Amino acid sequence: MNSRWLTLTGMLGVLVLGFGILWSRNPVTEVISEMPAQPSYYLKDAIVTTTEENGMPNVRLIAGSIEQRPGDESIVLHSVRVDYLKVPDKKWFLSAQQGFVPPDSHKIQFSGDVELRPVDGPSSAVLRSDELTIDSDRNLAYTTTSPVAMRFGSYSMNVKHFEADLKTEKVRMESVNGRSDAG
Repeated sequence: MNSRWLTLTGMLGVLVLGFGILWSRNPVTEVISEMPAQPSYYLKDAIVTTTEENGMPNVRLIAGSIEQRPGDESIVLHSVRVDYLKVPDKKWFLSAQQGFVPPDSHKIQFSGDVELRPVDGPSSAVLRSDELTIDSDRNLAYTTTSPVAMRFGSYSMNVKHFEADLKTEKVRMESVNGRSDAG
């Protein structure tokens, strides 16, 4: 009876040990160990300056954060300010809550309280919009939503579409509806 007793005890021990090993595997630990996709890079309180071939700055971008998405290499910007210096003697300032640069693109899409104004122009010459895109190859700024509220001095306007040539400072607007705030 001793050999049966030892065999039975051994088998029970192996079963308890086997259940213990299987039971200690925690599936929650396996799920948590999978890391979410990380950005290709992340910058906080960043200042990025792009330059011409001669070394002169053409765009200075200041952002609360900049993140490059790993899947498509697009870039997301938050709390954005831009000094657009690409056109000699015609400097522009832009601010927005967010910005987005598609992969391999020369366009920057801005959204959320977008403001564009010439640095050396009158302080009353300001374009305000919910969205605006800048094409740095063509030196164009244009709206992507409608209507767009604009203010020049005492004049307020709503336009369907706005396009500004940042080099020549020529503006094209569609469906203009405006008024003067002057008495």
